[in-house]
Amino acid sequence: MTSQPSIWQPPAIRSIEPGHRQATWAELFFDLIFVVAVAQLAAFLLHNPTWRGVGIYTLVYLPVWLGWVFASIYANRFDTDDLGQRLITFAQMLAVAAMAASIAEETGLQFAIAIAVFRLLVALSYARVRAAVPAARPIANRTMSQMLVSAGIWIGSTFVEGNVRLAFWAVAILVELAVAFVPQWQRLLASVPLHLGHLPERFGLFVIIVLGETVLAVVVGVAEAEWAATAAIFGAIGLTISFSLWWIYFETVTAEAMHHLGAFRPIGWILAHAPLVMGITALGVGVEIAVHFESGEQLHAADALILGGSLCTALLSLGLISAADAVDSSRIGAFARRLPAAVLVFVVALLPISAHAVITILAVITAAEATYDVWASRTKVSVPVEGHSAT
Repeated sequence: MTSQPSIWQPPAIRSIEPGHRQATWAELFFDLIFVVAVAQLAAFLLHNPTWRGVGIYTLVYLPVWLGWVFASIYANRFDTDDLGQRLITFAQMLAVAAMAASIAEETGLQFAIAIAVFRLLVALSYARVRAAVPAARPIANRTMSQMLVSAGIWIGSTFVEGNVRLAFWAVAILVELAVAFVPQWQRLLASVPLHLGHLPERFGLFVIIVLGETVLAVVVGVAEAEWAATAAIFGAIGLTISFSLWWIYFETVTAEAMHHLGAFRPIGWILAHAPLVMGITALGVGVEIAVHFESGEQLHAADALILGGSLCTALLSLGLISAADAVDSSRIGAFARRLPAAVLVFVVALLPISAHAVITILAVITAAEATYDVWASRTKVSVPVEGHSAT
């Protein structure tokens, strides 16, 4: 019989392990809590379809998503799934639950505290790395400093109110993002490799979470319309937009960029997922709103901006991810490939036509994009490099 590993195992560099590595049950449970947070973010945007609402939606979504990124990258490199890290993970899940519960809270006080607690728990994970993995001490020290500074700003925001508090949040987000653009930090990240099979799978799972939110939004919209024939028909048409985005992502995203640690490409690949998941979540809200409209009724300006702007953002983000994955000579072309469709869906949403016509045209455009990508990959017009496959 083989001996069971100790329940207490210090962090170790897991990213050098050969072969395929799947997400652990703890990681999948961790993702489940973010399903609730994404649903709450969508609900907030649904009830605040204004410029200010979109701004706050973005300002709140980013730190929630960044928290998931910090925890996932830690797990990719160092997680031994021992009792100590499981306890930290469960504490992080409680913090995410608190974030979700406080998203609609008017002052944002509890939200800021929950975000700060999450950052402190990430710092605690890296403190364990610092003690157990000498080779990773530089990256552990830098990440701990980053998390502690960010947590301090989030805590500081609880002592101010209104727009000043929102400004504190923006500064905290910038602190977390700014280091990604520092060449020294990019080289430091390369000092501890990433597991190149595990990490793309984790990002793909989060994309599926937000695509699932679009399905939920449409189902809720159809149910609230009491299964009116037009709502059911155009809800189904709206769902094809989500199906097309799923197909585009898993057909074209290769994660080739992650083979180039030490440069900006892998960081750009990761950061491009932020507008993608925010756009897909907002798309579900836009479709949910649109299915409630009567035949021939036009979208209100704010609703049209959410529907068209969200799909435009998602397509542009897919272009950025493809550009990060592409070789140097084809990066501009990879991004430009998405531009016509992104511009077109935004323009169509603003046209003085019925809401149902808008949904139908957007569905046709995204289906055409997905069809072309499938055709291109099958005919070797674009050659995938060790990544996702749709079939």
